Parts: sequence; structure tokens; C-alpha cells
Amino acid sequence: MSALLDALVAGLGRGQAPPDALDALGVAEPALTASRLEAAASHVDLAPTRAHWLPGLLLSARPGYGAHVLEELCVRYRATRGCALDLARLPALPRLLGSSDFLARLLLRHPHWSEELAGDPPGAPEDSPIEPDWTAIRVAKYKGLLRIAARDLVGRPFEASLAELSRLADRCLSAALEAASRECEAVQPALFALGKLGGAELNFSSDVDLLFLYDAPTEATEPDHRTAIARLVQTFKKHLEVPSEDGFGYRVDLELRPEGRMGVIANPVDVALGYYESFGAEWERQMLIRLRYLAGARGPAETFERGIRPFVWRRSVGPEAIRGVRAMKRRIEDERLEAGRDLEADLKEGPGGIRDVEFLLQAFQLFFGGREASLRTGNVLAGLAALKELALLPAPVTEGLRDAYLWLRRAEHCVQMIDERQTQTFPREPGAQLGLARRMGYAEPEGRRAREALLDDWTRVRTEVRRHFENLVLESARADDP
Repeated sequence: MSALLDALVAGLGRGQAPPDALDALGVAEPALTASRLEAAASHVDLAPTRAHWLPGLLLSARPGYGAHVLEELCVRYRATRGCALDLARLPALPRLLGSSDFLARLLLRHPHWSEELAGDPPGAPEDSPIEPDWTAIRVAKYKGLLRIAARDLVGRPFEASLAELSRLADRCLSAALEAASRECEAVQPALFALGKLGGAELNFSSDVDLLFLYDAPTEATEPDHRTAIARLVQTFKKHLEVPSEDGFGYRVDLELRPEGRMGVIANPVDVALGYYESFGAEWERQMLIRLRYLAGARGPAETFERGIRPFVWRRSVGPEAIRGVRAMKRRIEDERLEAGRDLEADLKEGPGGIRDVEFLLQAFQLFFGGREASLRTGNVLAGLAALKELALLPAPVTEGLRDAYLWLRRAEHCVQMIDERQTQTFPREPGAQLGLARRMGYAEPEGRRAREALLDDWTRVRTEVRRHFENLVLESARADDP
């Protein structure tokens, strides 16, 4: 440990948090934080192991809040389990309580769920099927989020988080499709994931972009079948989005379907293929790069995958592909600015943000993917690796983009971890910036240094990503303009 953490642990062992050490740590509300740390450190179930759990708690985003919740959790755990909370088995717990408000509240409602965090790091969420029951789906989701957040906070490689969140959502959505099918007494359609879930790199708190397709029935039964499928999809969406005491399943976005919000919520495969053949836009080709079968009827899914391949992966592509990517990115930025969005603090859509990496890769995929099968992936990390392997970009560029993308995604993940809000805003307020630094693992005990390191990286990452995007997409597209 550092001298600063040593001083705090030693002082709390004597019953008092040194004010100068707390000030250097950078905590908000130092008096309240001190009293909460002192109370937790002297609690009968926590005092014997305080040297074990205090350092992690002190380097969390909100050590005072985390200490307060930890003390209350000990009381509730003993009341429900009849024994003390064993922090030696739960090394990630204190840091989690000081980093995620909504997960801390969840554990206070279900103290025994702390046992999900056993291990160093805790185990990944299970991969077994989930019971097709709406309560069981929510429980599986939140127990999974507990484990994933704790694993992140104790420093396991972050890219594993994207895969784990996606596998968790896959299991929950598969169970939800079965539950809706049973409730509506309807045959399951094919369920596809798009967006980040389609790429198996889901956010901590995000919409799931989905597409429902089914085999066209006979002409005589078509109206009834169409009505039954629509009712199933509406039931699926309603139950996943309805709030409960512990939260909700997932926010479901169906607007990437043919004709968007104006179109029917589920299409026969032949109708969907006809739409893309006749009316499909460049941005829809770009969107369908991330198409991935998730659950439901496999027959129509395979038919659609075969049928859509020539639309997405053309062997001969002109400069309009790159111009389309450029136009889409510019339109997004212009629309956000017109809506008053602070793009300079937008991790996702601002200059040098997540979208720049995604769109840069997708420009190369649209241009070369018809000839190079290894580029046909919805996963950004796999796509960048393919660009490197094919020597379409120099290794230092792809490696720099990979590192920048993971940094941006980790920051996005951490701002969403606080309260399960769908946000991509890099904080402007210094205290919130320090909180983000702690969640992201900046371990300098002095708060000022941790925050400065975060801001330096934020500037460096955005600058590097935007430079590559402008050089490889914007300038290439300009050169091809008439």
C-alpha cells in the first residue's frame, strides 16, 4: 500500500480518519465520509478484517457511501443468514459498494446476493439456460451484473466484460422469447441482435437492438399468423421493459427493422429481403454488418442470412460506401449539436468517440468485406484484428485504435455503472471525474493525480481516434467527391 492508504488504515484502526489524508484522497464531504468510515471500521463484524477491506473501499468512487452501505449490509446479512459477512471471501464487495449506487441498493434488498461475489475475482455469470419466467429473467440479469461489475472493478481484462454482458443478454432474451411464446401460445419467430449486442460487445446499460423475422405462412393463414407474431413481440417488449422493485429486464429497440418505426414490428423473411433489395440504403448495409442470430426459429434465420449476404457484402463497391459512412457520421454529429448535446463530453458520438472507431472499421468492412470473409464480423475488436492481419492498416494504427476503443468503452461502462442509466457523458465536474477515474481503475491514491491521469488519457484517446477517422474516412471520402 501507499503511505497515504497506510495512514488512513492506521488512523481508522485507532478510531479516527486523518483529515489531511482524506483531503489528499480527494473525497467529497470529508466530515461525513470520515464519520461513515469510522463507524464501519469499528463495527463488530468489520473491525477484525478492516486492514483487508479498507484499501479497496478507499480507492472506490465514493468511499463514505460505500462504508455506510457496507455497515448496513453486515447488519442485514447477519439478520437473514445468522452469521457475519465474510469479507475474506468477498474481496470485490467493498469496492463495488463504493462504485455502483444501484448495485449497492440491490444488495441491501437482497443481502444474500453478496454471495455472488465470492472469489478473487468473482466468477463470470453462468452460461446455463434461464427459466422462461419474467422474474427469473430479471434475477439472472441483476445477479449477472453484480458479478460483471465486481470483476471489472478488481481489474480483470476489460474486453471480457463486453463478451460477458452480451452472453448474459443472450440468455435473458432467449428465455424472454420462450416466455412470450408460451404466454401468447404462438410459434417463436427468428430473433436477431443488431448494434452492440449483435457484435457481442454490449454496454453495461443500453438498449438492445433487435429484429424479428418469420417464415411466410400460407395465404389463408397469413393474417392470423401475423397478428399472433405481433402480439408475441409486444408481450416480449412489454415484460422486459416494465419496472419492478429490483429494476427491469432490457430496453428493447425495434426501430432498425425495415421501414423503421413506420414498419410492422415483425416481417416475413421474403418481405424483409424484398425491402432491402428494392429500398435498402447504405446506412442499412452498414447496420446489417452487426446482424447476429440470437434465438427462435432457425429456418427463417438461415434463409435471411443467406439472402441478405449479397446486399451487405458486395464484391464490387464504389466510393459511395465511404461517402455514406462519412455522411452518416456527420449527420449524427449535426443532429446532436442542433439538439443542444454537449458533443465535446460525449464518449459515444462526439469527435474521437466510440462511433468514430466503429464507423472507421465499417467503412473498411463495406469496401473490402465482399472479397475478404475475415472482415465479416460485427465485433469491433475482431474487425480491427482482421484489418491488421490483412495489412489493410498498419499494425500501430489498428493497435492504437483497439486500445482507444477499449478505453472509451470502459469509460462508457463506468458512467453507466453508477445508476444503470443509459448515458455516455464524460463528466465535467471535478469530483465526478475523480469518481470515474476510480471506477476505471486509476489507482494513484492522491485524488488530484488520479483525476489528472484520467483527463490526460481522455485528451490523448480522443485526439488519436479523430485523427485516424479524419485521415482514413473523411479525407478518403473528400478525395472521391466529384
